Amino acid sequence: MPGLLWWVLTVVYAPDYEKWMRWCPVIASHPLTCYARTDVHYPPLGSLLPTLVWYVGHVLLGLDPWDWRFRVLWKLPVWVGALACLYCARRVGVGESGLLVIALSSVYSCAFWQLDPISVALALAAVRWSGRWVGGALAALAFCVKPTAGVVALPFLRRWRSVAVFGLTALVILSPYLVVDGRSFLRNVVLFQVDRPPQNCSIWTLLPPPDGVPVALLVASVLGPLVLPGRPERRACAIGAALLAFSKVVNPNYWSVSCAAACLESERWGALLLSSGLLFLIASGLYVSSARGYFNAEDGRFYPVHELFVPRPPEPPVRVPLWLAEGLLDGAIVYSFLTSSWVYARCVLDGWPGGDFLRSRGARVSARSNRRG
Repeated sequence: MPGLLWWVLTVVYAPDYEKWMRWCPVIASHPLTCYARTDVHYPPLGSLLPTLVWYVGHVLLGLDPWDWRFRVLWKLPVWVGALACLYCARRVGVGESGLLVIALSSVYSCAFWQLDPISVALALAAVRWSGRWVGGALAALAFCVKPTAGVVALPFLRRWRSVAVFGLTALVILSPYLVVDGRSFLRNVVLFQVDRPPQNCSIWTLLPPPDGVPVALLVASVLGPLVLPGRPERRACAIGAALLAFSKVVNPNYWSVSCAAACLESERWGALLLSSGLLFLIASGLYVSSARGYFNAEDGRFYPVHELFVPRPPEPPVRVPLWLAEGLLDGAIVYSFLTSSWVYARCVLDGWPGGDFLRSRGARVSARSNRRG
């Protein structure tokens, strides 16, 4: 157990980590033209924050990027973001079971370094201060770290002043990149997301779609809750569920955003979404163990286990036949789609003007059935 805890503390996902170690020196020396000089695909704040950590650890402290001390420093902002996420969730009224759901959904991001807990913390802070102009600024900061969390916070910006501050703050952050080299920025950050192949827990990995359909469906499923009437908590929950149900790319860190958004409305719904994430992680671990590697659709290549993680993971206590691991993985993808689309449908039904009629009609039918019984 101590060996496993040490591995979780110091591990990095090597394919992504190598990219960042290549990107950070370029971003540090050419911050405004980095999108033309590298293939970094994160928004400005999502690119500058890791570069700042790299600069402190490598340039100021002189640590080698592959040294365990540097890797711990590299992951430290994400851990702080996860703690801030729990604090903000508590302040907006999430109960103890919801806090546990949010904490568990952040474990993957904390272990393998993803920026989602930081953006979720900013989004929850925006929810806490949604009645003031600072809520719009915090939502814009979340959007410029990772857009998914920023979009989840938008239903809470109910005053025009907050919406205006959101737009102004985002414009101040993004405009230098759009002015200096807008083409490279749009290609790396926006078009990159459009052109990504289906991967991980996306239903589109099992049902290859026509070009453009997943993007159009995701955009429509996110815009719907934004324009429909209803409580902001339920609309944010719908957006979080849509990210899991309809995205071409559903990575394990996406549950950090979706579970936090769901817990704002219903902690049971957050737990339901979390169950699909845990099942997918278990199935993925069994598959990687059985296949002794992983095919990264982003890079278009197969990575043996020893090239996936630094340091190498402990030997798994059990291996299952590859055909069984593949079946479990496909089942986990289907389960994730069913649970997230069910949560999405419930949320949208509540906001749709005809939803009250359908629910009341269903209640009357149920009451008549009970009387007959």
